[in-house]
Parts: sequence; C-alpha cells; structure tokens
Amino acid sequence: MGWFDQQFELDPKTSFNWVSENLLSVLDLPLGLLQESFQSGTTILVNTVLISLITYFMLLYRKAFKNFFLSQINPKYRETTEHLFDQLQKLTKRYMIGQGLIVVILGVLIGSGLWLIGVPYPFFWGFLAGFLEIIPYVGTTIGGILPFTYMLMVADTLWQPWAVLILYIIVQQIEGNLISPNVMGSSIKVNPLFIITGLFLGGFIWGVSGMILVLPVLAISKEVFRSFDVLAPLSYLMEDGLSRKSNVFLEEFDSSEYRFFHVFFEEKGDGKEKKKAILIIET
Repeated sequence: MGWFDQQFELDPKTSFNWVSENLLSVLDLPLGLLQESFQSGTTILVNTVLISLITYFMLLYRKAFKNFFLSQINPKYRETTEHLFDQLQKLTKRYMIGQGLIVVILGVLIGSGLWLIGVPYPFFWGFLAGFLEIIPYVGTTIGGILPFTYMLMVADTLWQPWAVLILYIIVQQIEGNLISPNVMGSSIKVNPLFIITGLFLGGFIWGVSGMILVLPVLAISKEVFRSFDVLAPLSYLMEDGLSRKSNVFLEEFDSSEYRFFHVFFEEKGDGKEKKKAILIIET
C-alpha cells in the first residue's frame, strides 16, 4: 500500500479509508446475493411443499367433494352433472398428457434442428421452447427469440441466426396444424381472441402462473358452458375457427331458451314478466 501511495502521490490515510469503505461494499454484494438466493430458494421450497400437500388432500378427498356437490343439486339433474364431471376429468387428463407429449415432440424436433444448424446446447434450447409453448403465443415467441439472439452474439456466420428463426417458424406451423390438433383434440382449441384476452387477465391477476393456466381454464369453461342451454352459444363463441361458424348462432341458437335475457324475463304476449333464474341448483 505504501509503495502504491508513493507512486501516485496519495495520502496514506485517505487511501486506507477509501479501500476500507469499498472493500466493505464489495463484501456486501455477494452477501446480498446469497441472502436473496436463500430467500428465493426458501420461497420456492415452501410453495412446492404447500402445492404438493394441497394436491394430495384434494386427490384423497376427491370423492367426498364430488358427492358434496351432487348432494346440493336436484336429483333429476345429478346424472347430467356426473356426466359433466366425467367429461371435465377426461378433458383435464387429455390436456396434461397431450401437453407433455407436445413438449417432448417439440424438444426433439427443435433440438435436432438446432444441432444440425450448429447451435451450442441444442436440446436445452429445444426443450426450453417446448416448455414455454405451454404459454400460448407469448411462450412460443420467447422460445424462438432467445436462441436467435444467442446466435447473433456467438455465431461466426450470419446464416445461422436466421436459420434458427426459420426453423422455429417451420416447427410452429407443424405444431399448430398437425401436432396439436391430433394430440390435444378439438375440444382444447379456443379461438385466439379469448386466449389473448385470457393471457392479459391471467397475467394481470396471477402473473406467469395465470398465463400458464389460461388455456386449460378456458377449455374447461367452454365444456361447462356447453352443458347449459342458456350458455351453449357462449361455448361456441369461444371455439376455434369462429369465422367459419358465424352462422351457427342464427341457425341453431335463434330461440328463447338460448338467450341470456330469457333467464330473467319470460315473454308473454306483448309484455315481459320477471321470473327466477333456476338452472340446476334449487334453493
């Protein structure tokens, strides 16, 4: 330290104070990062344990919950309600298994393509894109932008980043038109307007978790709406390919039992008389 002070004509006391203060600041940085990492890790661990416990008890008591809901419903509607529960169970199971298959298929396809292009860690990027595909539109875009940007920084040639981008576009076209319709089935498909609106609302309310859950929630809601006459048109409004089915509402649902206001008002002659809205649950 003395030699350094002599060479740069510094006051030893000032140099010592400066080194002491900055040394403490340098030591505070890794300690702060360690503390934040510990807190984040603890939060993730606690949330994982809580979710596991809640899932376990919900599965353990699933029959009791089902019977409780059935006991609250008029007996003449119980068979229909049980059928609805079975449909929702099959829909959820098909979504979980189908989504897992799509992640694997996309991971292998994209990873193999990136390996041929010469991208480092190709299957890491491939399966990352597969997992991000769970978030409609947003996830697929991020999954393609990340390796494209990475290759712009590390690639020795200009064609590689653009080859990555073209690969993602081709795979997404295959996934959207061939893989998902055959693996997931048509019942999962929801039109883009509802998905985008759901992504916005889900992200605003629950963050990333809400964006991940938006598609299964919309698919389940569509199935539930279809079980009620008054909500059936809304179910068809949520379907994919709505522009090709725009006439279905006037052809199939142009009667009083399919109108929302029919729940609250019953047409009699020239006037309207209020009535109670009783769908399934009777009070």
